Amino acid sequence: MTKRSAIQPMENMADVREQVDRIDAELIALIAERFDCMDAAARIKQGRDAVRDEGRKAAVIENVKQLAVQARVPVPTMAAMWEMLVETSISYEFQQWDTIRGK
Repeated sequence: MTKRSAIQPMENMADVREQVDRIDAELIALIAERFDCMDAAARIKQGRDAVRDEGRKAAVIENVKQLAVQARVPVPTMAAMWEMLVETSISYEFQQWDTIRGK
């Protein structure tokens, strides 16, 4: 499991909101890195039919479920969030694949 950042002590709602905002910013930065990977995948994959890989999608979601168990966060919620993230990533990768190849 990935090491988590230490949460600062929270004594009031302002503290809670500050931590949530910090975490949201970190999540967006990580998602941006994930989309950088989609840019690379679109560049590397030779055929458009290689963009959607249901086996890989299933493996990614199963991995997330296991990570959610380890992190003690709701597994069905994480699976649903990753379903949306993966489908959005696939859609983005299709767009990038087409753009790179002038389609």
